[in-house]
Amino acid sequence: MLPLLQKLKHRTTARTSFWLILLNNKLLIYTFAAVLLKSLLLLAALHAPDSAGVNISKMYFGLPPVFSHLMFILFIVAIGLFFTNRGRRTYLLVIHTSFSLLLFWDLVYYRAYAAFLSLRFIQHANGFNPLHLNLWTVIRLFDFWFLIDLIIIGCFALFRMKTTAVAGKRRHRRHPVLAAILMAAAVGVISYDHYRIDVQDTTKGQMIFLRMCWVPFQSMSNMSPIGYHFLDGLRLFGETKEVDLTAQERGEVQDWFASNAEKLPDNGYKGKFLGKNLIVIQVESLEAFVLGQKANGQEITPNLNRMLGSSLNFTNFYEQVNNGTSSDSDLLTTTSIFPLRSGTNFYRYPTNTYNSLPKLLEGIGYHTISSHPEPAGNWNWLEAHHAIGYQESWDLHRFNFDEQVGIGFSDESYLRQMSDKIKDVQQPFLLHLVTLSSHGPFDLAEGKRELRLSPSLEQTMMGAYFQALHYTDKQIGAFLGKMDKAGLLDNTVVVVYGDHTGVHKYYQDQIDALPPLENENWRTHTLKLPFIVYSKGMPSETIETVGGQIDTLPTLAYLMGVNAAKFESTAMGKILVNTKRDFTVLNDGAIVGRQPEEPDKSHLLRSFQIADWVHESNYFHK
Repeated sequence: MLPLLQKLKHRTTARTSFWLILLNNKLLIYTFAAVLLKSLLLLAALHAPDSAGVNISKMYFGLPPVFSHLMFILFIVAIGLFFTNRGRRTYLLVIHTSFSLLLFWDLVYYRAYAAFLSLRFIQHANGFNPLHLNLWTVIRLFDFWFLIDLIIIGCFALFRMKTTAVAGKRRHRRHPVLAAILMAAAVGVISYDHYRIDVQDTTKGQMIFLRMCWVPFQSMSNMSPIGYHFLDGLRLFGETKEVDLTAQERGEVQDWFASNAEKLPDNGYKGKFLGKNLIVIQVESLEAFVLGQKANGQEITPNLNRMLGSSLNFTNFYEQVNNGTSSDSDLLTTTSIFPLRSGTNFYRYPTNTYNSLPKLLEGIGYHTISSHPEPAGNWNWLEAHHAIGYQESWDLHRFNFDEQVGIGFSDESYLRQMSDKIKDVQQPFLLHLVTLSSHGPFDLAEGKRELRLSPSLEQTMMGAYFQALHYTDKQIGAFLGKMDKAGLLDNTVVVVYGDHTGVHKYYQDQIDALPPLENENWRTHTLKLPFIVYSKGMPSETIETVGGQIDTLPTLAYLMGVNAAKFESTAMGKILVNTKRDFTVLNDGAIVGRQPEEPDKSHLLRSFQIADWVHESNYFHK
């Protein structure tokens, strides 16, 4: 009986000691609480007006792993238990002060770029403020809530310094065992949540933890501020670290590009649009099957159909995006390099150097501009576009966000304002813009749905898709109309293509379950995208050469008058109007078109490895 009582007493004493240690470390408890409250304050501020208030309802994008969020804080604070007296106080105050300043500037930076601070800015300072904004002007009085308690602590510390000699010193012992236990527990919980959420996907996509999302605020809310910056640091020394290629690998890359260049004699397409402005419109989720189609007797895309009457129409143009979806489309179009097999380019290597379309056109006298109707941080597009070489980039801040359709800024308002802005742009110019309103799940308001569809189609995902594309098509038509009225259209080439497939890419199960359709071919996911090169008054021409998004840069550069020698050694695509290769490779490695013989087949299938080496080594940087 006595040994049992002794064990119980020992356990009770251990538990009591644990709480006594914590109670005797008020600064440790305060630091934990302050970091937690400031983390919550940042998340609550992100979606408040001007990010200068509190919006609790939008703190989290989805259900977060809250316990792991607490464990990140516990891990950092528990390190203080390895120190005694002054060392512990110094550590906790440094951690608290550093974290408070980090959140202060996170919020300021978010207000400017809809993104957060990153360690990569130390290595790539040009990516920190690509719009050259005065960040001091976006500081708000609200931001000082992150710092006000530090002032109080400072005053209290001065008071304590004056009374220390009288009151004497209380000695705090080290508690390395307890620190190690708390830190191990924190690592265990975080690792478990990462495994079940990100690796095993036990929540079926309902939760995301330690994975970057396309909008930074979602990543921040999923991970917590400490988790976000912790992962940012890990990525800097892991998946985002630049790789040194071996001499053999570098030789393989050089040989691949050398054999990829066809070096064919120029034909009549060379410089067909020499000297004209070039507007490239990347349409959200636009698939090729809708062109020329009617639903219940109404044209789905009447304006695009009319454009085909004065266009080069590439009818075998395939989607080739990977994990980065829309951002991969930006990459493919502007650089002609396949996207990474793992992760997304604009997050892993946003500052890489490429021999891009804007650089090529700048070389023949063009002023180059890119624009997205969304914040700069979404997909990290603006930082990437800055490195790709656009002379200007216009994000959401450059427009009056007066109407939302779907997930963001309406195509109607965006394109209307765009048509006014480009009147004063130096010519000739390249303008690369994207639309947003036809983004899934295609939930247009009733007043924007202009197709009169039967109830059996209207209430389906296919009907919603048709309505969204019809809306965007109308805005493209209005955009061209305003350009024509302003006298710009006569000297401008307008390119329209889809960033990736839409209704079939994300909702194929719903399409398969639909009752009989007016056209059963609509069910098939062909992976084909429109690629239309329009010039007012030009005779129409259909080009059936098999290609994909990788071929956009070579084809457009050639049509605009850039010598092929300027890009043949850096582009992975081909010139669709001057090639003998009637095939391409899809993102899953399948080859479509005329099946190539060796060595062309091996060359094509080697593309993805070569592209990874190019990205990971920043191959074109000099």
